Amino acid sequence: MPARYAGPGSMLKKTSLLLREAGFTGPGLLVDEAQARRNIATMAAKARAAGVRFRPHFKTHQSPEVGRWFADEGVTAITVSSLEMARHFADHGWRDITLALLVNPLQWPAIKRLALSLDARGGRLGILLDSPAVARQLRKEFPCPLDIWLKVDTGYGRTGVAWDDRDTLRRLLAALEPAGDIRGLLTHSGHAYGAATAAGRRRIWHRTLERMTAAREVLVQGEDRDRKPVRDLESCRDLKICQNLEISVGDTPCCATMERLDGPDEVRPGNFVFFDLMQWRQGVCRARELACGLVCPIIGIYPRSHRLVIHGGAVHLSRESLATGSGDPVFGYAGRLDGNRQVLEDAPVTSLSQEHGVLQIAPRLFPALTADLDVGDLLLIWPVHSCLSCNLMADYRSLAGAPIAKFP
Repeated sequence: MPARYAGPGSMLKKTSLLLREAGFTGPGLLVDEAQARRNIATMAAKARAAGVRFRPHFKTHQSPEVGRWFADEGVTAITVSSLEMARHFADHGWRDITLALLVNPLQWPAIKRLALSLDARGGRLGILLDSPAVARQLRKEFPCPLDIWLKVDTGYGRTGVAWDDRDTLRRLLAALEPAGDIRGLLTHSGHAYGAATAAGRRRIWHRTLERMTAAREVLVQGEDRDRKPVRDLESCRDLKICQNLEISVGDTPCCATMERLDGPDEVRPGNFVFFDLMQWRQGVCRARELACGLVCPIIGIYPRSHRLVIHGGAVHLSRESLATGSGDPVFGYAGRLDGNRQVLEDAPVTSLSQEHGVLQIAPRLFPALTADLDVGDLLLIWPVHSCLSCNLMADYRSLAGAPIAKFP
């Protein structure tokens, strides 16, 4: 047996004991505060070095306590993914909040109330628009103290005006006359999560900035599809404001990969606070930088079929998966909490139902991995996508066993 498997079972047992000491008895989320703080400090330092605003996305952790760890690094502006989350963090003292979801006109009265509340406290609410029709509809409700971000698609293909769609960009700007409330152009390069190499992620970063700059130039110059000046554009915008439009970008793969974050006015990564297997597999982070894992009790040990069954299913891990060489999905890997923090690729979660997870272990390794494990022991499972697992779990605990509050 390879030396790297010497005594892994004892390490899993040690991990189980540590998790029991932390107070876990059923499925829950373990948060390594020290590592999360290191991850935050690293990204905050990058942003400071580049002179860009650091507006981290809080949808990953959804926790006012973790939010305080960001505040300790000087963060004053945040991103959220729902109006309810915006209200939650506003109630916990955050005043500069961008709601990074296209506006739902049905929520406009609630958006306006929150905007007025933040404005009264010296803060600001930012919203996203990509539709001239919605912009005209909401403009009737103005004046309202809002920062408006024009959502631009630079390659992800989900939402936003295509960066080279000059006509729609121009009409969106015209619908927001006058332009004083427009903060800038915002994009999310979600396609960077599929970039398997650092070189690929760097290309996406630079291409994103090039395309955002080109989109801003369209608004500054007021050109149509044939790059001819639009003479009546002056009636619906302030040229100086358009020249000062900010560029906001944000995704963990690119922000974590780039040595420097020069170029945009602000960055909005979120996943980096905890990282996950998706980032680890792509080489965005190292195993020692993983800062959260799902704690799952072993409820069945089956030597004949080389399986462990845990109380940890789709309602805990989500069904986000990694592809393997065989084409079979993996929904998580067991991990260790000793000094050599490890992802045990020979202990994959290969099947999920609602409450159950199955680890199918290689036959030759099953005895060594499970020799001293018992039903009732606790396994640490590194999640494929920490944002989804955090969203699903209500019980956060630190390594010291302290409960960590999160957005309900």
